[in-house]
Amino acid sequence: MTAKVISICNLKGGVGKTTIVMALAEYLAGDTMYKKRVLAIDLDPQTNLTSALMSEDVWERQFESKRLTLPYLFKDPEYFLENVKSENFIVKQNISNVRNRNSFAQLHLIPSSPRLFEIQEELPSGYYSCNLKPVELIRTILKPLLNNYDYILIDCAPNINTVIKSAFLASDGLIIPCVLNRMSIHGLDLLLEQIEKFNRYYIHNLKTVGTLISRYNGTKVQTEHLNSISVNPFYPPVFESKILERAKIAEGLELSNYLTYKQKYDDSHDSMVKLTKEFIQRVGK
Repeated sequence: MTAKVISICNLKGGVGKTTIVMALAEYLAGDTMYKKRVLAIDLDPQTNLTSALMSEDVWERQFESKRLTLPYLFKDPEYFLENVKSENFIVKQNISNVRNRNSFAQLHLIPSSPRLFEIQEELPSGYYSCNLKPVELIRTILKPLLNNYDYILIDCAPNINTVIKSAFLASDGLIIPCVLNRMSIHGLDLLLEQIEKFNRYYIHNLKTVGTLISRYNGTKVQTEHLNSISVNPFYPPVFESKILERAKIAEGLELSNYLTYKQKYDDSHDSMVKLTKEFIQRVGK
């Protein structure tokens, strides 16, 4: 079976999307859990997912210096499509710092770079030498990889531009992290409107897997917001799993610091276990 491609996005920053992508990737791929084949893609120029999952030294020497990160893929896809094997820009070794590292042989990463900030503003309307539009690029790159993975998770930046639209066009579904406050919910509203427009314009069927509540503390205000979006049919169904406000990820994520799931995810460990199970139930496989 081919991979399920899922984007994680909200137009409001600070909702924990990168942590959610990292956790889902690690819990899905770990040998004590589901042993799924997972490819994570960092499509955010802040590169937080890249920094969390791989060594900065390896990133610099083996990928960025060789122009094998996502910005260069968007800048010169003709070169990639003609000269670079799709496997070459995928990090396949020493991903994650959860013990035992060997258990993550099935967790891979396509890294990003801060250069994506400038390149995403300079994209042409089309790559004419290879008859390809920028919005089609991620789908084109992933097509030969779909049989190699069970899940492909895309960490999207908190905006809608051509790069993010390329993720949407490649995706089967979308998870929307949301903090229970007015600004985050407003970001949820705007994103849903953009998805509807996107599906009409590109004749696509990007479905929302669900709304995932993060930074949850159970206050009266949050409870009121939760009840409001839970009963509103306009919003995607809310995940039962919630990421707690007090949850924190262990500091010092250098890959030399080997951690158990519990050590790394602290109070959010149980939530992540439940989220992973619910993710599989909703997405399939």
